[in-house]
Order: sequence, then C-alpha cells, then structure tokens
Amino acid sequence: MKSSILVHRYTKAFFELAMQNDVVDKALDDLLLINVTLKENKELDTLIHQPFVSKNHKTNIVTKIFKDRVDDITLNLVNLLIEKNRDEIITDIYDEYYDLYLDYKKIAVVTVTSAVDLDEQTTKRIVDVLKHKIVEKDTIQIKNVIDKNIIGGFKVSYEDYEYDASVVSTLKRLHSVFEENLFVKGF
Repeated sequence: MKSSILVHRYTKAFFELAMQNDVVDKALDDLLLINVTLKENKELDTLIHQPFVSKNHKTNIVTKIFKDRVDDITLNLVNLLIEKNRDEIITDIYDEYYDLYLDYKKIAVVTVTSAVDLDEQTTKRIVDVLKHKIVEKDTIQIKNVIDKNIIGGFKVSYEDYEYDASVVSTLKRLHSVFEENLFVKGF
C-alpha cells in the first residue's frame, strides 16, 4: 500500500512538472524508454536496486546511459528516486503516468476481445457505438485481444463496464435456460 501511494505522489508531481514544461508527450516516451531498458537489462535493473551500491554510483550510471536520450526533468526524477531510496518504484511510475496521460488527453482505451482480428469497419462501428453510449472521452483506442475460446462474437471491456456478445456466452445462457425448461413430453 505504501508503495502505491508513493508511486501516485511522485507520478502526479512529475506529471504536473511535465505539463508546466510542455513535455507531457516526451516524458511519456522517456518513461517508456527507461522502463523497457530496465526490464530488458536485468544486470542494470539489479544494480539499481542493490542497497550496497552507492547512490552516487547509481546516479552516475543512470546519467551516462540516459543523459542524451531523455529530457532533463525525467533524468532528474530517476536520480531523485535513487537519492531518496525509492528506486524500487522507478518502473511503476510509467503505468501511473500513462493513466494520467490518457485522462489528460481524454483518451479511452477499450479492450475488445474477439475470436479473430477485427477489421477496420467493425472497429469503426464499435467505436461509434461506444462514443454515443458509454465513453465520454474525445478519443477511443481499441485494444483488440484475440481469444479463440469465445468461438465468435466479441466482448467489450472499459473500466467497470463489460458487454459480452460472444458465442460461448450465448451458448452458456441457452444451456442454462434448457436445463430449467419446464417442458414435459407428452402434452
């Protein structure tokens, strides 16, 4: 719990600083780069999280790696986290920042699960329905998840809303209806 509160506080302050400096998009890209770099380089990730490695050594390494690749405010954030012994939340900040970014840009990410990849026309129809019925954002991004187990149809998930129009779900509902069928043979 403590970690998530820290992540939220640091991220919110960093986001406000990025807005003031008009680098909201660049900061998102920077955090993604740092996140991917740490996840792909286990040695670097391990080194950053080692308590016996000095803070000065950690900040020197991070500065050498990212100095010409990220904005100064992003580099300052990472160095501040290292200085305050908060290096364990460096990779968590990207997810929180991404959520703030989507809200700031009024973008809704809707997950559509289907048995096959959605074509452009179907995606556009789903977006049109969502804009008018559910989502109150300027832009809707569809995240298409392929799940062959739903047989056909689709499922739409956005925040706490879920609409299930899959074939497997329809078959389950029909099965339960037929199990409770009061039809008696012979009448």
